[in-house]
Amino acid sequence: MGPFVQQIVNGCLVGFNYAMVAVGLTMIYGVLRILHIAHAVIYTVGAYIGLTVYLLTGSFVLAVIAAMCGCGLLGIAINRFIYMPVLRSRVVVMVASIGLLVALSDLVRLVFGPSEQAFAVSLPFGGHVAGVRLAGPDVLMVVSFCAAMAVLWYVMKHTKAGFAIRAMAQNQESAELMGVNRRRNIDIVFFMGSALAGLAGVLVGVLYNSIFPAMGDVYAYKALAIIVIGGFGSVVGSILGGLFLGLSETLVTTYTNIPLGREGIAMLFLIVLLLIKPRGLLGRE
Repeated sequence: MGPFVQQIVNGCLVGFNYAMVAVGLTMIYGVLRILHIAHAVIYTVGAYIGLTVYLLTGSFVLAVIAAMCGCGLLGIAINRFIYMPVLRSRVVVMVASIGLLVALSDLVRLVFGPSEQAFAVSLPFGGHVAGVRLAGPDVLMVVSFCAAMAVLWYVMKHTKAGFAIRAMAQNQESAELMGVNRRRNIDIVFFMGSALAGLAGVLVGVLYNSIFPAMGDVYAYKALAIIVIGGFGSVVGSILGGLFLGLSETLVTTYTNIPLGREGIAMLFLIVLLLIKPRGLLGRE
């Protein structure tokens, strides 16, 4: 049972990272009903901001804060200067988002170089628990994911901004009539979602001790697959979808001989799930 439990843990670690990226995408979709495909490159930008600040200061805490704040501000800028002017057409927004994904990916490559870079952080914790190995980056991923989701839950359930965002997700026009500041709260959604993506980029860089300019490319469609699996607009569904995808990829690649890569397995499970449950795990009609 030891090796199997270890693979379960590994799958959960991957799933936590997927979920952090997908939750932000789900929040944006829930409010604006747009597919923010460029969200994946924000994940890459977060990893590079984190590494740059860590190399300059030697403080991992400052690196995480800088990555989250920098990505949050980038998300607000994308919303205000790219999406808002063309928001009347969701097709135009999606085309703009794809163009932005390509442009920002190339910009990252030009600024930081095309080569892979190490993100080595010395962490004072980790070890073995019940025969399962949990290295420092593994523990960091679990703790960070749980803390981020707890903060997000508190903001959405117990703050005025969270109440306003949930009202806008149900009906923007009615929320505005009740005094909700639409522009400000959309900025808050983009900031929170992008900050989560930046945090995920830093964590996966530390987890694998590696970042590279194309690291967000796979997440561009995996995050979309996760929000479809979880059910469009469902934050809890995105968390479950991320865990489902991470576990599926890890267990299938470890214990079967299916001639597919992790990406092919993700798409295969997406197709099977949609055939069984077209609205996703927690999707509503």
